[in-house]
This record gives sequence, structure tokens and C-alpha cells, in this order.
Amino acid sequence: MTIESNRRDFLRRLTRGQLSDAVEPTAAPADAETPNPQTAGARPTVPRRGTYKLQLGRRAMASEFQVIFNLGQYENAVEVGLTALDLLEPLEDMMSFFRPQGELGRINAEAFQREVEVSAELWELLVYCRQLWEATDGAFDITAAPLWQVWGFARREGRLPSDSEIREARELCGWRWVELDARRQTIRFHKPGVALNLGSVGKGYALDRLAKVIIEAGIGDFALHGGLSSVFAVGDSWELSPAEGTEGPQGWPIGLSDPLHPGRRVGRVWLKAQGLGTSGTALQFFWHKGKRFGHILDPRTGYPADEVLSVTVLAPTAAEADALATAFFILGPNDARRFCQQRGNVAGIFLLNTPAGIPQVEIVGDPQPALEFGERGGDVP
Repeated sequence: MTIESNRRDFLRRLTRGQLSDAVEPTAAPADAETPNPQTAGARPTVPRRGTYKLQLGRRAMASEFQVIFNLGQYENAVEVGLTALDLLEPLEDMMSFFRPQGELGRINAEAFQREVEVSAELWELLVYCRQLWEATDGAFDITAAPLWQVWGFARREGRLPSDSEIREARELCGWRWVELDARRQTIRFHKPGVALNLGSVGKGYALDRLAKVIIEAGIGDFALHGGLSSVFAVGDSWELSPAEGTEGPQGWPIGLSDPLHPGRRVGRVWLKAQGLGTSGTALQFFWHKGKRFGHILDPRTGYPADEVLSVTVLAPTAAEADALATAFFILGPNDARRFCQQRGNVAGIFLLNTPAGIPQVEIVGDPQPALEFGERGGDVP
């Protein structure tokens, strides 16, 4: 018997209660083509308040991905969860900036010399990214890879580039240098040095793909996250109700981290049939002559955006939430509010700095997220 089959058998027995003492209680935390999660399968047992979770994890995209189920709710949870997680390796190979043998790596290396054929899956993602670039007035821009490189964030070694270096990098950014031929489904760069980076949307897109597999298997209550900054949740966690007097669970509780105090939370949001993405610079930044420079760059100026502490976006898919979290961080609450008014079904939770050092919360969009403020235990940070 292989190691993989041993692991799957162990987890199957765990979900049937034969190894229940081995699990610690915890709670946790898409794609327009995802089947309707509200009709994605009958729940075999009645939800209970305050119960265990089954968490399956896999390392990918420099993050720890997890799929979370209510323990004991679905007999096929382990098999389905592991099958979904198996998608991560080919997805990373397709989207990674750092894998020259992968599809995006091949595009970045060859698209200036010749037209490069694009797989149907990556093609749809590239077209979506271009549409979102237009909708956000350039705030979301996967062509900004040269800026990301010149600032040193590609190597996680931030540096302050010269003004001339920034100007040169900005000259390589923008969709004007990228040609997508829909008839032949090919891509071509029209300037040497142009490169694409899907880091601001890749994890969310991967969650959408995993969620589709799980929903199609008949599971209607689960949550997924990719390093906690990208989440997708369907149905209900068997958790305590978010409001006193409310019967039954209301989605999945997702913690909102305090960007000024790592390890602390400002509250939590209840997520149901939605994706969530968070952008902030608490983990990636550097100091130069007393000034802090974060890794989220405004492609329109070439410099880091620094007016927002963090922003969390709720959207119908994890890919959209992931991408818009970056865009909203750059746009700020006023422009993000105008975007939400035009697009609909998107909300943003901004945490803004104040002289008192206490993050100020500003919410934009509709529908308004179900929020609870204050430190709460038991949910994903």
C-alpha cells in the first residue's frame, strides 16, 4: 500500500469518529462557472453547535492551502478534499512567475520573440485580468511585473530604485504591449522586457477551481483558504450563531487581522457563498531612511500605495475578491466605493490609520458584510 493510500485511509477513519480524540477543535474560514452552492448537495446530518472540524492541507504558491469540513458531515469529505488539493500543483505550474518551465514562465520568456499558444484555462484568466484592468482604471494590472522586480519584491529583498529605474520599469507596463489574439488564442508581447505576474489573483483563482470540484461532488458546506489572505466558503460552519437568538449557523467565521498588531484581530466577518481577499503590507515591506515602503505598488505611479493599512474584499468568487483587494488597496475607499456602485455584489472593508494608532473601519459596497468587531477566539485569523 502506498503512503498516499495510507494517508487517505487514516483520514477516512478519522471522519467516521474512529480517531476523534486525535483532532483539536477549531473553526475556519470560485469562478463564475461554479455550480450553485445553495443546491450543491443534501446535508446528511443535522448541524450541531460547537463541533470539530476536518482540515486537509497542502503547501503551494508559497502558502499553506486548506480545505475545511464539518467533521462527520460528509462521508466522502476526505477523498473529495484530497482530490481538490491535487489540483494545486498543475495550477501553480500554469500560473507561477517563478517556474520557467510552466505556462506563464514560457509566455514571459518567449512572447516577445513569437506568438505563444495559450491553454483555454489560462486564456480565460488572462482575458478576465485585462477586463479588470480596464474596470479599475489600471489599479489592477498583471503587466506590472517589471515594477515589482525593480523594487526587489520579486526576490523578497525590497530596495529603493532610482527615479530613472522606476520610469524605465513603468515603460514596460501596460496592456498596450500585450496582444491577445482571440481567433488563434495566442499571446504576443510588443516590447522586450514585458512580463506578466498573476500573484494578485492566482490564489483566489485556485480556490475557485478547488471549490468547483468539491461542490460537484455534492458537498454543500466547506471553506477553503490559501494562506488565509484568500478564502472561499460555501454553506455553514457548525459554529455558534453570530447573533444571539438566531437559530443555526450563518456561514463561516473569518477573522480580520489587525494590521498594526500582528497576531491580533479587529473582528470577524461571516462568509457564505462568497470569496474573500485581503491585501495589506504588514508582512512585506522595507525601511529606507526612516520611511516605510510596502510591496503593493500602484502601477499608475510606479510607487508603493500607502494610504490604506489593509482592505478585505467580499465578492462572488475568490478570484475577484483577490484581485479587487489589490485594486482597492491602491484606489482607496472613495474610488472603491464608486467601483462598487457600478459593479454591484462587491463589498470592501477598509482599515485606515489614525493618529491614535487604532484602525478606523470604513465599509464600501453592497450587500453589507455580516461583521462582528472585537477579539474573538476559534476562527481563522
